[in-house]
Formats: sequence, structure tokens, C-alpha cells
Amino acid sequence: MISRYTELLYIKNFYTSLKLTIERNSFTEITIQLKFLVIIFIIGFSNLFAQEQMGYHLCSHKNHERYSAILQSDYPGDQTIDAVYYFLDLTVQTNPDLLIGRVTGSYRIIANSVTGFYLDFASSMTVDSVLYEGSHINFIQISDQLMLDFNSTFNKDDVVDVTVYYNGYPDPSGFGSFIFGSNQGIPSVWTLSQPYGSKDWWPCKDTPGDKADSSDVWLTVNSNFTAVSNGTLTDNILNPNGTRTFKWKNTYPISPYLISLAITEYTLYEQYWKYSPTDSMPVTHYVYPQNFPALKTQLDKTIPMLDLYSGLFGIYPFYTEKYGHAEFGRLAGMEHQTISSMGAWFDGIIAHEIVHQWFGDKLTCADWHNIWLNEGFATYGEALWQEFAYGEQAYKNNIDRLMVDSRRATGTIYVYDVSSVANIFNPSRSYAKGAIVLYMLRGVVGDEIFFNILKTYANDPAFAYGTVVTSDFKNVCEAVSGMNLEYFFSQWIYGENYPRYIVDWEYRNTEGVKYEIDLTISQQVNSLPSFFTMPVEMRIKTDLTDTLMTFFNNSQSQIFRFTLSGKPQSIIVDPNNKILKDVSGNIFNVPVSYKLEQNYPNPFNPSTKIFFEIGRVSNVQIIVYDILGRKVVTLVNEKYREGRFETDFNAAGLSSGVYMYKIIATPEDGEFEVYSDTKSMIFLK
Repeated sequence: MISRYTELLYIKNFYTSLKLTIERNSFTEITIQLKFLVIIFIIGFSNLFAQEQMGYHLCSHKNHERYSAILQSDYPGDQTIDAVYYFLDLTVQTNPDLLIGRVTGSYRIIANSVTGFYLDFASSMTVDSVLYEGSHINFIQISDQLMLDFNSTFNKDDVVDVTVYYNGYPDPSGFGSFIFGSNQGIPSVWTLSQPYGSKDWWPCKDTPGDKADSSDVWLTVNSNFTAVSNGTLTDNILNPNGTRTFKWKNTYPISPYLISLAITEYTLYEQYWKYSPTDSMPVTHYVYPQNFPALKTQLDKTIPMLDLYSGLFGIYPFYTEKYGHAEFGRLAGMEHQTISSMGAWFDGIIAHEIVHQWFGDKLTCADWHNIWLNEGFATYGEALWQEFAYGEQAYKNNIDRLMVDSRRATGTIYVYDVSSVANIFNPSRSYAKGAIVLYMLRGVVGDEIFFNILKTYANDPAFAYGTVVTSDFKNVCEAVSGMNLEYFFSQWIYGENYPRYIVDWEYRNTEGVKYEIDLTISQQVNSLPSFFTMPVEMRIKTDLTDTLMTFFNNSQSQIFRFTLSGKPQSIIVDPNNKILKDVSGNIFNVPVSYKLEQNYPNPFNPSTKIFFEIGRVSNVQIIVYDILGRKVVTLVNEKYREGRFETDFNAAGLSSGVYMYKIIATPEDGEFEVYSDTKSMIFLK
């Protein structure tokens, strides 16, 4: 779509360009530019007409999600074309750094009477020529769009193949869309195109909602380099001029931001994952040579993770090709299809990128508004690995950390403003709170139904290898569970904050050991929704027994009346911590023990968080030591009441390595023993 703002920008730039053309160039060039002005208006008004037509269908929530991106001027992609296939033939030179490209795209026309369309492509790159059916066609680069004039008229369902020849030094955006970097003095070239960075280095329709059916990437590099991309390596050719060409073929649908490259001198560590009694798939790790010995143990966790997630979600989606890792120069991970780019190697990040192969790559959010369907799922997948590999307590610790981060989230999980990369990939909202939504859903529907939902969703033929929005996932949840979950998704995805419960209760003796209890659950008034609807568990202690009860809280203030045996003594709200919440009132809802948790993240650079619980009013010290036992810093030295707390440790200025942190909690009343515990953490620059 060309927005009204973009139209005005085109016109302004056109007149500036036309003025210069008149001053410097020939009448023929002026005629070409006038022709392009007509094309611009045709594309613009045809898209505005399509936009107006869509406006009649924006009443439902689902359609709002489907088309809201189209109606935003900051969202890319020509709405008259649908990508079918991409072929990238790239030469990557170093010293001096240069990208030389020949990219062919096949596009299905989805409107009638189309004479031109545009591709997203950075204006900083130099386009040498554009070919259609073997002949050069006219083009203009403007505002990171490559406007094409075919001198032909296309109608709906026509397929147009267009080849763009270009070169340049990409100007990276986002997280580093195309980087000429180095590893210990050796060139290391890599990409991370999410969300809008594909256009920085190759011409395409740069939107996650438009998947090509397949792709090929050919990479010509210095002969001492290995060049890695998506899919299967079909050829590795040593060229007469001292270069080498790696030919990668991907046979699955793929979004532009998931097409990647990674180029340097790699050590290849190859394994095989046996996904059936008779079949296996290569698992290929391309690692910086100096890091491989230390990383092998972590790399070996890939296969058990593939086993776990294939059991939970259905078989790894790209099992006919490969899975693997390519090390790159960012302390992060990126789920490029079949080959995650990795700069950190702790359990969580390896698990996160593997889970993305299902939720992000096989099922891709149709637009960045719904990014939680990628990042929330992958983040919760980390917790599932903790539960599987290290037990229930590790899982709970992971959830506790996510809840701490979720409380910092502002705004809705559904991202209304997708113009900001930081806004799309907000860690507290899109990652942590998105994961906690899944955790809470598990609590609402139960374990068996929850995992049935995930597997059904991941393998639904309506979505598999396609794109999804939140209402698609909601519909699967309701179909599998048989529950109406409109309240759940409307408040947690499209609402803000979390419930702040105020709980009070009173009781009276009715007969013998029977007591009638009036339990009041109120909520502080929230912005949107004004209150949260949730099933809330309560553990009620009496002098005879403990009882776990569930109350469906669906109003601002409710009184629940019930009878129990025994005199009531205390109430614990949500004892299994199934809800992101705050609780106050006449309750007992605090930890009764001490605990020092593992820091998060770990490894870290340069800061991490340390979480701890205090069971009684205590004087607390938390001290960091180096591996030789020398004191580095005292992080905490003060009195704490009962509760769960966190503190930050910033290792900036320190050397990489293992550090120890120790807690000493001395109960104030003196009747209890001093609590002490020590854990280790890794600072990795």
C-alpha cells in the first residue's frame, strides 16, 4: 500500500528530481519520470481503493488484526503482489567490503490492471538494472522502495518474474540487518533482518505476512570461508578465480526476515538427529574455531531439545532439510529457518531458537502486531526445557523470573505501534508477559488440554507453514478445550497490566465444627479492562484440614459464601502461583522459607538479576566473590520483611569468568538459624 503520506513524499521527491532532470538531462529522461509519476498515482489510488474496500470488513477483532497492518503507513509491502519464490545469487567481498547481488523474485499479481509495483529495497544500495523476460525495464529508487514499470498490464493470478542487479555496502538497521564484522581479525559477515531489515540487503516484499513458497540462496565468497544459509547445501563449487560458491536450497515456505547468511572461517560440528527408527536429519553447528571446545557440551543439548519439542509440538517442521547453528557477532540468537544465528550459548537461548522453528518459522505472525505469537511461545518454551531437564523447581524459578519481568510491562501485548523496533521487541511485554499468558492458559485449561492445544495449533493445516494472528490461536484453544476463552484473550492480549486483588474474609460458627465463610474478592480499578476475569484458587486452612477451592472471579467485587469443617485460620490466594497478580488484604500469602535462586540471565553481559526469598524478618547480606574467593562487591546489606526480592549485579569493568554470590540471612527474632547459600554465575563478554 502507498499511504497518503507516502504519496505526498513521492510527489515532493518527484518535483525535486524533475527540476534537476530539466536542468541536467534529456527530454527522454523527463518523459520516463513523468511516466513514473502516473504509475505512482495508479498504485497509490488502487491501494487506497483496496483499503477502502477492506474498511467494510474491519468490524470483527480477527479482521482488525488481519488488516490493521495494511492500514498503517509505516508497514511495508506492495499489496498488489504476493511473493512466490526468491532466488538470491550474492557475491560477498571483504577487504574492501562489498555486496554484489542478483536477486530474482516471482510474484503473483493479486489485483487487476497492474502495470507496475514496488519492492522494498534500501535506497542506499545501487541498482544497476532490472530485467523482466530478459529485457531491461524502467525503475526508480525512492524512500527505500524500488518502483518498477513493466510496460505491460498484469491481471489477477499472473506470475511475474523480475531480476534485480545491484551492489553496495548495506546500511544496517534494527538489530544489525547486514554486518561486515570480524572474528579475531578474520572477516565475519552475517545478517539479522528482523523486523524490517531484509530490504537493507536484498529486494523483496519485506513483510512477515507474505511467505514465499521456497527459496534458493547462492553465496560466492573467498575460498577459505564457509557460507551458511537456509535449507540444504546442494553444491559447493571452487571457482577458477579463487572464490567458492555455496548453493543452499529451501523447499519450505519462508518469510523474508528468516532468509539469512553467515560467512567466515568456521569449525563444522555435525551430528544426526534420529527422528524415526529408520530416518535421521543432519544437525550442523558452524562455530568460531576458538570457541568450539568450550561449546561442545552445550551444542550436544540440541538433539535432546529436538526430541522434547517434537514430542510436545509434533515433529520438527523442517526435518527433511536440517537444523543447526551459525555463530555470529551479536550476543543474542535469531531463529533463521533451519539455521539459528547464535552469539550466546546458554540453555535458554538454544531452547528459545529451537522452539521458534515451530512458533515463528513454521507458524509465523502475520504482522508484527502479533509478535507475541513468536516470542511469547519461544520464551515459554525455555521454561518447558527447564521443567524437562532440571525439574519442577527449576521450572517454577523460571516462571517466577518471567513474572517479575511481566510486572514491568506497559501497554498491551498486541503491539499497536509497529514503527519502533524497541516497541515490537519489548522484553517485558512481547517475551516475558507473552510467555506468562501461555503459563496462565495452562493453569486455566489443565496440562493435558494445554499440550493438546499446542500440538493441534502447530499442526493445523489451516496455519502450518503459513501465518497466524492471535484469534487463530484463540480459536484452536476454544475448539480443543471446549471453553469460551474470549475473556482470557481480550484482557491479557488486548488489555493492560494485571489484577491487583484485595481479599477479605469473615466466618461464623453454624453448628458443631461447621463454619460458614464469606470470602470477598475485590480488584483495584484497572485501565483496560477495569477488572480481570479469572478462576482464582484459594487454599483455606482450618484447625481440622486444608481445602483447595477455585472461585471464578468475574466482577469488580464479589462475595463467595461456603461452609467448611473446622475453624478457619488463614487463606492463601493462588497458592500455586497460576496468575500474574498482586494480592493484599486479610490473608497469609508470603513465603515461609528462605531461598537463593539462580541468577538470570546466566551467562550474562554485563548485568544480571539475583532473586531471593525471605521467610521471616531478617538482616540480609548478598556478597559477590571471584573464583578465588576474593570479595568483589556487597550487593545487599539491610533488613527485609517476608517476601520475594531481587537485586542487580553489573559486572562492567570486570573480567569474564565465574563469580560466586552468597546470601546470609539472619532472622531478627534470634529464634531461628541463620540461612546461608552460595551459587555461581558466568560473566561472558
